[in-house]
Amino acid sequence: MAKKILIVDDDPDILTVVSSFLSIEGFQILQAQNIKTAQELFEREKPDMIILDIMLPDKSGLEWLKELKYTDPTIPIMLLTAKSSLSDKVLGFELGADDYLAKPFEPLELVARCKALLRKAQLFRKSERDFIHLGNLKIDIQGRRIFKKDQEIHLTPKEWKILTLLLSDPGRAFSREEIRNAIWVEKKIYNWSRVLDVHIKNLREKIEDDPNNPQYVITVHSYGYKIREP
Repeated sequence: MAKKILIVDDDPDILTVVSSFLSIEGFQILQAQNIKTAQELFEREKPDMIILDIMLPDKSGLEWLKELKYTDPTIPIMLLTAKSSLSDKVLGFELGADDYLAKPFEPLELVARCKALLRKAQLFRKSERDFIHLGNLKIDIQGRRIFKKDQEIHLTPKEWKILTLLLSDPGRAFSREEIRNAIWVEKKIYNWSRVLDVHIKNLREKIEDDPNNPQYVITVHSYGYKIREP
C-alpha cells in the first residue's frame, strides 16, 4: 500500500510541485493550505508523514508540530519553510521536527529526504516491538538502550544519534556532510570533521570487539560511514 504524505503549505505552487514529484515516486498525497484542514486530514487519513510549513494563515506550523509530536511521537515531520534562520531550525528540532528544508529547494532532494525519513520511521516503529540485533549487540530504539553481550552500554546523546542515523538505512554509506547536517544543528563548529571522527572513535570503543578492526561502524574511504546490515 502506498505511503500517505500530508503536505501543509499555503502556497499553491509549492503544493503542486511537491505533490507532483512525490506522486511520481508512488506516494499518495494529501494537501492542506491551513492547519484546520490539515488537522481534519490527519485525523481521518492517518498519514505516514507530514511536510509542514511554519508560516500558515490560521496557526503557527511550529505550534501544530508540538501538538502532533505529543499525539504521535513517531510520525516523521519535515519543516518546509522560507524561514531559514538558525533559531527557527533549532526551535523546530527542539519541538520534534525530523528534518528541515528551506525554500527554495531542490525537489529531488526533498524526495530523497522523505524516503529516508519514512525508512527510519518504519525501523523505529518495528523496534517498538522488537530489538534490533546486530552481531552481539541488541538495540532498543524506542527505549534508547543498547546491550553488548547482554551488558548495557551507555552512549552519549551524540553517539546515540549517530548510531540511529546509520541504523535508519543499514548498508548505505552516509557522507560526512549528511551526518553533520543530521546531527549538528549548530553549523559553526570549529573543525567539525575532527569532532565527528572523535565521536565515531568513542562509539566504536563502546560497541566494537576490536575498535581498530570495526565490524559494525564501517569507514567508507574518502566519503563517510555506514553500518553493516543486521
